[in-house]
Amino acid sequence: MGDDLQRSDNPQRSDDSQRSDDSQQRIDIMKSLVRQLHEGKAPAQVKKQLETMLDGADYADVFRMEVQLIEEGVPQESIQALCDTHTHVLRKQLDLVETPRTNPGHPVHTFVAENKAIMEKVNLVKMLVSELADKTDALSAIRAIQRELNELMDVDKHYRRKENLVFPFFEKNNVPGVPMVMWGKDDEVREMLKTTLAGLGEIDAIDIQEAVAFSSLAILPTVEAVAEMIYKEEKVFLPTALDLLTEQEWYEIYTETAEIGYCLVAPEFEWMPEGVDLTTLQGKTPDGKIQLPSGSFALEELVAMFKTLPFDITFVDRDDNVRFYSEGPERIFERTRTVLGRKVQYCHPPSSVHTVNQILEDFKSGTQNQARFWLNLGPKLVYIVYYAVRN
Repeated sequence: MGDDLQRSDNPQRSDDSQRSDDSQQRIDIMKSLVRQLHEGKAPAQVKKQLETMLDGADYADVFRMEVQLIEEGVPQESIQALCDTHTHVLRKQLDLVETPRTNPGHPVHTFVAENKAIMEKVNLVKMLVSELADKTDALSAIRAIQRELNELMDVDKHYRRKENLVFPFFEKNNVPGVPMVMWGKDDEVREMLKTTLAGLGEIDAIDIQEAVAFSSLAILPTVEAVAEMIYKEEKVFLPTALDLLTEQEWYEIYTETAEIGYCLVAPEFEWMPEGVDLTTLQGKTPDGKIQLPSGSFALEELVAMFKTLPFDITFVDRDDNVRFYSEGPERIFERTRTVLGRKVQYCHPPSSVHTVNQILEDFKSGTQNQARFWLNLGPKLVYIVYYAVRN
């Protein structure tokens, strides 16, 4: 009887232990099959084995699999090289993972909202490519695609927030390997976008057949890579991050997010989690003032002053990123918060980027301290001055 009572006292432990054993068995099978991929075995054959042998794998299993492979000595670069293949052969299992849901304003909610906007851009580019064969003006059609890819470069901010704000907490929890693999994939996507845009920028004449060929070889693989990263984030990375990070850590990420900027869309709501110690995060001076060498402002006063100035001000940092714009009563140029953190070159049409780059080059070399222009905007004659800001 004592043995019977002892067994019945710990049913939950037995269930948890069984689930853990089952999970590790799945992971061991996946690791064996993934090692076969690394050894060059045909992905189609491995996929068939996975679909036959595995049932119930989830994002946590995939994440733990990659962590264990790295711990067992499989080079990070090798996992990165076959990351897309891993995702492909495990897609049947990953498709069952729901996109994470959080409250508006939460960093994960913002990541998911941005992914939706990114995917809309991807689908628009695909549509424009599919219509190329019916066009008579290939150059205009290519320029339309170029403008959308230009907008899609905003993914850099999305990736930088992930890499610089979220990845450090993976390292804090002793799981640095998998984020580094994803960082490498981010860099691949960025490079594909930059290379494709550079190629488009060199085109000054093109026929339909050439445009279709260029789209097939460069444009479509680029947007497919962007879409694949969305899948990896929402099926593996973000669910894992939600399990790993505390609300306090997510709030620390939230407070730093605006510094890097948003991708295509900005959150409509502020986020204030319950039970978070704000005193460790605010870092304000005792009187709440912003102290400058020649005086100080309350934040509300500084915002009101910039809103009152009868002209537009935009500040671009030394890395060519837009960091601030004023919101005066009579705006000359429309700005939204999605421009924050964006390269200033991508805020101009392709035809004027060379002028922007020349101004920046002259400022950085010290040959010029300002550049002036008059611009006709409808009934208005607008005076624009760029100033080099030096320390």
